[in-house]
Amino acid sequence: MVHGLKDLRFSRRYRPLRRCAIGVLIAACHAPLAFAQGGETEISKTKPSTPPAAVTAPVAPVPAPAAPAQKPVSPIGAGAAWQATPQQAAPSAAPATAPAPLAESDQQIVTKVNDYFNNMTDLQGDFIQTDPDSKQRRGKFYFQRPGKARFDYASPSALRIISDGRNLVIEDRNLNTSERYPLDVTPFKLLLSEKVDLAADAHILAAEQGPDTYIVTVEEKDASGSGRIRLFMNKADMSLKEWIVTDAQGLDTRIEVSNLDPKQKIAENLFIISAFGLDRDQ
Repeated sequence: MVHGLKDLRFSRRYRPLRRCAIGVLIAACHAPLAFAQGGETEISKTKPSTPPAAVTAPVAPVPAPAAPAQKPVSPIGAGAAWQATPQQAAPSAAPATAPAPLAESDQQIVTKVNDYFNNMTDLQGDFIQTDPDSKQRRGKFYFQRPGKARFDYASPSALRIISDGRNLVIEDRNLNTSERYPLDVTPFKLLLSEKVDLAADAHILAAEQGPDTYIVTVEEKDASGSGRIRLFMNKADMSLKEWIVTDAQGLDTRIEVSNLDPKQKIAENLFIISAFGLDRDQ
């Protein structure tokens, strides 16, 4: 009986201690479990998303300004680069030095060129014109001495150039323009004059010959700004092969001719300047 009371008292005295010990054991059991769960759990960090690049509206290209229409080039001189007429040309500071006298062999070449043009009344044929910008045009040409010339350009060119013996008109039907110049401002007047005498009327800058070609380069004596012309003649029959006109700016225009016909008479009305050209200049 006494032992039972002692056990009961002992049990009551240490009951709080037992409860505390049980709590510690329970806490100790939960801690490894928490650590174990934490070790298996991945913590993902969300990075801030990069904002999408701003979409720039396409910028329409700015069209380049249209280049001014290029004026046509005359195959015998005259035009925009041949404006220095004898009245407009600035006086030279010193008179131009005349070329050295020609050797006898060179004089013979010049004489042959004179004879060719003096014996020519009518001449027609085909031509290919190469402008200073290397652009090529084709067509038919007609000469009638003295002073008359005509160039009809093949499509797609709409050029027509006519000399009536006094004036030279350059018509461009694509541009709807017409320009008129005195024939005197072209170096080709030396070859279409009533009497061709290059030694008397021009400076002979060079007289050369190759295996099958004579070449004569001339310019006017008065240095009026009308440029120069370089003639190429076939040696075999002393016929016109090609020529190069050089304007006052030093630009070359080459004319190559073929299918020449010096016998057929050319109608004179081909060299009448149309009202189109005359109306434009009045």
